[in-house]
Amino acid sequence: MKGLTKAIKRTPHLMTSKVGLASKSSDPQFDQLQNRFASLEKHAEKLLKDSATFRDSVKNMLLSGSNFGRSFEALFHPLGNEYDLERKHPNAATTLLNISAYQTHMEELKETLTPEIELIDSRVVGPANDFMAILKAIRKNITKRDHKLVDYDRHNNSYTKLKEKKEKTLKDEQNLFKVEQDYETAAADYEYYNNALKEELPKFFDLAARFMTPLFHSFYYMQLNVFYLTLERLQSFTEGKYDLSNNSIANVEQSYADQLTDAAERLEALTIRKGAPPSARILAQNRQTSMSSSGSVGRAGGLSSGAPSRTGTLNRSSTITSSYRTASPTSAEPAAPPAYTTATTTTNVAKGKRPPPPPPTKPKPGAIPPKSYVVALYDYTATAEGDLSFKAGDRIEVVERTASTEDWWTGTINGLKGVFPG
Repeated sequence: MKGLTKAIKRTPHLMTSKVGLASKSSDPQFDQLQNRFASLEKHAEKLLKDSATFRDSVKNMLLSGSNFGRSFEALFHPLGNEYDLERKHPNAATTLLNISAYQTHMEELKETLTPEIELIDSRVVGPANDFMAILKAIRKNITKRDHKLVDYDRHNNSYTKLKEKKEKTLKDEQNLFKVEQDYETAAADYEYYNNALKEELPKFFDLAARFMTPLFHSFYYMQLNVFYLTLERLQSFTEGKYDLSNNSIANVEQSYADQLTDAAERLEALTIRKGAPPSARILAQNRQTSMSSSGSVGRAGGLSSGAPSRTGTLNRSSTITSSYRTASPTSAEPAAPPAYTTATTTTNVAKGKRPPPPPPTKPKPGAIPPKSYVVALYDYTATAEGDLSFKAGDRIEVVERTASTEDWWTGTINGLKGVFPG
């Protein structure tokens, strides 16, 4: 609460000093020391972050490698000796031979690098954390010094303004003594923090250099040690198995891809990895299959096989479709669903009767007529110029339609206009 009260008192001076209505003191020598301290904070924080990240990365690498070896071994020995992989998959013989060796090498690498990780934690991360705590304490004093500078400038401006006032009243004379006392107190507090920091910061920088330099060197050599130990272990595992004379990443990736043979393509071809098609597309495929099995092989599939004629009458294949719709429940052929679903449906459709269309409403003057849409249940490919092609599930805007769904309607989709079977 006390800090909040002081912050409220400092706010008017901070605002007036920003616009140049109040004088603001500065100490170039301290500003230079403060910039140097900020740079030290930045490098210490980076050392702490990098060392902790490297430590965690090595831990994750060892854990991931060990888990990979165990999982790979379980994958290639799913049922123990009951499944003869070497006989059924000769290409896996080398992998089966090296699984146990890889697992052994990863466990040995984990035992070798564990002391190195603990060394990074105790010799770099721990001291860096302690050093950051010291920097935070010094930064707190620097912030307090900045607050004392604001108080000094604030009381200095008030004292100077009241002192230089030519015609002072009795109240001004009484306030002058109090303002002078506040000014002297603020000046003493500021000088104490400012002089102490200017005197002790150079000493701290010298001590910090002697403390931080070994940390940087130690972390550098610890990284090299982890790298060479890992490389040595991996090279011992690859002896007689891989050619590491050329360590380029492209060659390693190409060698790995060559050993995969066609496994990637066979994996991509698995239907179980792909999503199921829409139900409307499945219905369309079933309908095409049933029509092909009933003697329609060789004719156009989808709606093009049962599309109405240009004169408004159904062609031969449309008559076949009608026979499916009117077939009795005991018929061997299943009844096909309608090609389109419209926005309005009634119970009379199920009875085979189509109700008369409602009388059109008079549009309001200047009003835009509402748009009508239908949703396609099947694919349709244009068979003549001016036809509209679409896929199952497409939303078609109806521009012109007739009362019968056995005629050709006019619509637009994706900016294209054409006719399609209703």
